[in-house]
Amino acid sequence: MTLPPSLLTLADASGWQASVEKSRELRSDQGQFFTPPAIARSLAGWFSVESFNQPNVHVLDPGAGGGALTAAVVERLVTLRANAKLPALREVILEVWELDESFHPTLSQNLAAAGGLLSQVGIHPVLRLHSGNYIEAAVRSLAENLFDDRTRSTVTHAILNPPYRKIATRSKERAWLGSVEIETSNLYAAFVALAVRQLTSDGELTAITPRSFCNGPYFREFRRELLSRATFHRVHLFDSRSEAFSRDQVLQENILFHLRRETTAPSHVMLSNGPLAAPLESPIPYDQFVSPVDPDRVIHLATETDACDVRGFFEALPCRLPDLNLEVSTGPVVDFRLKEALAYQLESNAVPLLYPHAVKAGTVSPPRTRSTDYPDGRLSKKAVAIRNDATSRKWLLPVARFVLIKRFSAKEEKRRLVAGVLNPDDFSQDLIGIENHLNFFHRKRSGLPLALARGLSRFLNSTVADRYFRQFNGHTQVNASDLRALRYPDANALERLGSLDLDDTQQHSIDLALTELLGAPSFAV
Repeated sequence: MTLPPSLLTLADASGWQASVEKSRELRSDQGQFFTPPAIARSLAGWFSVESFNQPNVHVLDPGAGGGALTAAVVERLVTLRANAKLPALREVILEVWELDESFHPTLSQNLAAAGGLLSQVGIHPVLRLHSGNYIEAAVRSLAENLFDDRTRSTVTHAILNPPYRKIATRSKERAWLGSVEIETSNLYAAFVALAVRQLTSDGELTAITPRSFCNGPYFREFRRELLSRATFHRVHLFDSRSEAFSRDQVLQENILFHLRRETTAPSHVMLSNGPLAAPLESPIPYDQFVSPVDPDRVIHLATETDACDVRGFFEALPCRLPDLNLEVSTGPVVDFRLKEALAYQLESNAVPLLYPHAVKAGTVSPPRTRSTDYPDGRLSKKAVAIRNDATSRKWLLPVARFVLIKRFSAKEEKRRLVAGVLNPDDFSQDLIGIENHLNFFHRKRSGLPLALARGLSRFLNSTVADRYFRQFNGHTQVNASDLRALRYPDANALERLGSLDLDDTQQHSIDLALTELLGAPSFAV
């Protein structure tokens, strides 16, 4: 049969037009980022043909916007039916939720068009457009109908681009979720958790979300919830943070994933990256994707061919930070809370204040104190010092040999881990301020021996450490909790590494030393 003009193209265009009539700031505040057609088609295309070939299919699209995701599913159903691949399918329920009623005229029109297409190929459409709060309604359904036993729900397929926004601790959404024992701090995780619970046995879910749920303490309970009820079958990673939502000019590490409501995991998960039209695919054993003995249920996403070697090297390392008598903390100076104490010259009653730009290639550079670049006498756009007074003194630290590591990487920066050693001899003061966008390694807020500090910095700056960190870290930031989760060489190995005469600006020198001293994978040389 000849299909009419693309339903998805029309849904995307009309939905996008409705969205741009709102300010970008308002869309961001509401967590609205609209799904590009290529991503919508990929998510719809991951549903198995077998899952559609049954008498009744129920598609759930919570947070539907203009209806692009539902349109993509309908296009696929119509194409499969036209090719005689869905002989058993008789009825399709299209259930969409959209809290923002400004999208309802567009969504209603696109939903009616989707129903018309289904009717043309002999499939009876049932259209359900809801305007309420999906979280509230889903929680009520779970509580009333016991959807968690997979016997009362009719949802066979869920497709999601949920809103991305934090949930306040005392919000009504947090209370609703708590009533059905779902613990999460972001709307996107709440939508996924609820949609999974609403799936029938063997029901399937595809979604685009931030990658941040894959690790870290904030999403630990969500991972446990998700992995206790469903298994992953496919995950796609984007090469660029700006790739998924370029129209919205959003920098966010997103992933696409496909789940099935089942408790027996498949042998492998298909990981892919690169262009959606021609992705590079790698089947990864499920127990390497999520370790069955890991209580935190950290999800490892690594598509490189050497990923298993990297992970094997790290998991064989002998120490955690307490074994080394080391701690890691976030810089205590939150500059916007101490505005009155900041100084743009190193005054007599002030001490240096370190920001992330001070950390480079194994070193920490003191703020400039002499040249003047601004008419008002400032040395830079950022403060270079913080006054040592009663208000700020409790946030200051003794000048000591700390290892500093950046918490945030710049846009598309090649490295996620960037560490340097603070040399006390470079500072004439006794105290120092370390800003909140840095983490620092210490021993009860005292410094480290020189060889140990250099070795730790080189270890963190190695290619193998950076690659391993990217396997499980789903943020554009490096949290202290992530660094505590790493394994490290023992103190003797770190001291030997730190005692070598190396140029810390030469990556190959650091990587070669780790290979020779610690047996790190040779790809890093």
